[in-house]
Amino acid sequence: MAEEQPKKRVTKPKEVSADLKAAPAPAPAPRARARDAVAVPKKPRAAGRSKSPQVSAADRQRMIAERAYYLAEARSFVGGDCQADWYAAESWIDAHLSA
Repeated sequence: MAEEQPKKRVTKPKEVSADLKAAPAPAPAPRARARDAVAVPKKPRAAGRSKSPQVSAADRQRMIAERAYYLAEARSFVGGDCQADWYAAESWIDAHLSA
């Protein structure tokens, strides 16, 4: 004889009150007003200085390696040339660092 599986117990979901007055409405978040903002003067930049901060050689090398990896990943690591990926990544990173 096959053993009987115990019956699962089913419970009814609890009723939720539709009384909107019972639950208080959440307080609106305070909004910033234009007159409350304080203007902070910007420091003048030296002429010829780039917008981006200086990047160390190690950070630049890491960024190039990461970009070259993503270029190879985009073609599913099939075919292509890893050296060409590196040069493309190097020119892309240098262009974005000088901007």
